[in-house]
Amino acid sequence: METKISLIGAGSASFGLTTIFDIAHAESLHGSTLALIDINEKKLNVMKKVAEKFNERLNADLVIEASSNAREVLAGSRFVVISAEKERMRRWYMDFEIPFKYGFKQVLGECGGPGGLAHTLRVVPLVLEICRDIEDLCPDAYVLNYTNPEGRVCLAINRYTRLIAIGLCPGIYETIENVSSLMGLHPDQVEAVAAGLNHFTWIFELRGKDGKDLYPLFKEKLQLNPNFEPLCQELFRTFGFFPSPSDNHVGEYVPYAWEKTPEETRGLNWLKLIDKGGKKFERISSIASGASSEEEFEGFFDQYLLRDMSMAVRIIAAITENRRYMEYAVNVPNKGYITNLPENVIVEVPGIVDANGIRGVGMGDLPKAIGALCQLQATIQELSVEAAVEGSYDKALQALLIDPVINHLDNAKAMLKDLIKAHAALLPKFVS
Repeated sequence: METKISLIGAGSASFGLTTIFDIAHAESLHGSTLALIDINEKKLNVMKKVAEKFNERLNADLVIEASSNAREVLAGSRFVVISAEKERMRRWYMDFEIPFKYGFKQVLGECGGPGGLAHTLRVVPLVLEICRDIEDLCPDAYVLNYTNPEGRVCLAINRYTRLIAIGLCPGIYETIENVSSLMGLHPDQVEAVAAGLNHFTWIFELRGKDGKDLYPLFKEKLQLNPNFEPLCQELFRTFGFFPSPSDNHVGEYVPYAWEKTPEETRGLNWLKLIDKGGKKFERISSIASGASSEEEFEGFFDQYLLRDMSMAVRIIAAITENRRYMEYAVNVPNKGYITNLPENVIVEVPGIVDANGIRGVGMGDLPKAIGALCQLQATIQELSVEAAVEGSYDKALQALLIDPVINHLDNAKAMLKDLIKAHAALLPKFVS
């Protein structure tokens, strides 16, 4: 079925490449129009050439457009997929290093803690600016967001625009792969039903495809593997359910994560690992320009054939085909899906996808202690978004001072001023 799909942030070596490949690979999307959008024209041109190679190789018959100005190509889009940041890695290092200078040890500094607040203040205005163009040119489009901090960005879109945005995060799938491997099973044999907030969900059902409860086997294997996600193991023993997706992501929301998260997956070690992964753009440029051999291109192509389809394209294909299935995790406004969290904050729950769109699955109450942990983060979610939209120093400080990572008042105030000063160029509405 012909449709139009726009990718905002298409120049990303990770998001852009995988999404372009999957669109070209999905037979139900052959003949569609693919609009590639990125403010970095050099990266955009590379991705356009790669898209053309995939299009030819897969006989996808896509009409490929590309522009650094979203308004030139957005009109007519049925789906808009967003993964947008400015100076992502440079700013992320700052979000870690400035708090660290003041004694605040964050495992990541991306979606929670003071780094998550600074990230929110920068990204929310950027994404809302993008969404104004979507409202003008394709207001009925499905908006699928990958941009972090996922819950906060989606809250901003759903609260401050007429659009309906669904947040996508593959974290639960990564958890299923890791947990399956620990149990000696293939991921296709395992199901996990989880709920909570993005990067802070809890697996309430772990079972085989035959319905068998796998938690007893999982507990047995954990006892033999104390180095498997040690922070998540501690939380599991204490709260009764295993959290997802990993120590360093979950650890953004608890004050004792630094001591329990393995050194190689926290702080600057993790940032350097992520940064190194971004270097693959050089290889992509070589393939796009034709400098690579045909054998190298085929090897590059084959590795993408072995992947599972990305969440956004899986959803797009299901909607266009009217094929119903369940995604293990979608980030949606809370419409009673989790009954002891506030209405309309962004929660992560399983979702049903079909021609009518994406709907969350009701999960009832979270257990009392887990609900309390998530309630605090839901409040921070709201305050940080309001601070970003209003340019409110007071609300930013409130979000910071209720964050469990913060344990020193004067240092927190000084740190916040430093973060605002450091990121001033990307805080158009913010006045301290």
